[in-house]
Amino acid sequence: MSEIELESAAPMRRYQEYIHELEASKGWLDVDLVHNCFLMGEEVGELFKAVRKVNRLFDQAEAPVEEREALVAHVGEELVDVLNYLLAIANRLDIDMEDAFREKNARNQRRTWA
Repeated sequence: MSEIELESAAPMRRYQEYIHELEASKGWLDVDLVHNCFLMGEEVGELFKAVRKVNRLFDQAEAPVEEREALVAHVGEELVDVLNYLLAIANRLDIDMEDAFREKNARNQRRTWA
């Protein structure tokens, strides 16, 4: 099986297509919406744990400062896991994330927060 490619500076739609291709190649397309949400929730927990380690808020395994780069890289990996599940959920609901992102942030720019 050949590796799925994602070109540099690809639009968000291509990221969604990439995740669909990845899921198809791994046989994950039959994972339903609810289970994808649960799986993303687990990944969010792993992301939070990785952030705690970077900020030295993790009691069981405080890492030396010189390991910070590796810890930050791990946060990046966890962010990608969360993004992958987020895009999979969007795909299951036929949500174009690029359009949704632009529309929501246009509304946010017009909003005021107290």
